[in-house]
Amino acid sequence: MKFLGIKRVILGLLVMNISGSLFSQNESSVGSKNETKFSEVVFLDSVPSKQILERAVNWAKLETPKYVKSNRVSSGSRVECIATFTTKPKQLNPEFDYTGKITMKVSIEVKDGKYRYTINNIQHKSNSGKVNGGSIDNIVPESGSMAMDEITWKKIKGEAIRNAQVVISDIKEFMIKENAGKQDEW
Repeated sequence: MKFLGIKRVILGLLVMNISGSLFSQNESSVGSKNETKFSEVVFLDSVPSKQILERAVNWAKLETPKYVKSNRVSSGSRVECIATFTTKPKQLNPEFDYTGKITMKVSIEVKDGKYRYTINNIQHKSNSGKVNGGSIDNIVPESGSMAMDEITWKKIKGEAIRNAQVVISDIKEFMIKENAGKQDEW
């Protein structure tokens, strides 16, 4: 009789252990899909979607000295492009020369009276290819911790987030204008 009770206790502990390990695996896989993403819905009172889309297209075409927009695509009620910023170390002889570019995907979706911008897929790529950070969501840079230390990687991530804020500011400022991007007919 005592042997049967011990079997039940062991079986119960085994079932609890297996279910606990399955639960912990599910939680870790969910947490690994986090992506740095900036998104906001902005309302423009009584402006038709066609006019908002025109503003978004004009914003994507507009050249700026701060960054370069490439791969412009407009389809239906969406405008997308890639914003590219140049980056380089501030020191004279840096230990890790990460000179290169930070890129991000910018998407603007429109509906009557509102638009939504989304900035994601933010990445760093060095000119040399030896000190690539990859996605700013990486804990360790793509090229490894021996090629770039943690402090340098954090600096690049911070710069990338500041660059995304520049794009957001430009979008909001441009989209609110009544005649955004229209040329004077004179």
